[in-house]
Amino acid sequence: MEDPRLLAQTMVRNDPARIDDLWLQYWANGGDTGRAGFDAHLSSSDPWDAFELKILAWAIEDLAGQLP
Repeated sequence: MEDPRLLAQTMVRNDPARIDDLWLQYWANGGDTGRAGFDAHLSSSDPWDAFELKILAWAIEDLAGQLP
């Protein structure tokens, strides 16, 4: 998977309510950014730690598996 932030940004742009689901999955998988900063952190161009990107990718995969 390429940079998972790009896919996450697209998910949120298409359905802004997904930000809560995305953050919850990210946090449940071990992400350490709180909900208040997640949106800003997601949309920034600041580099993420490789493991944080992996956790975000897992969250996206988890949510994709929940789609009808």
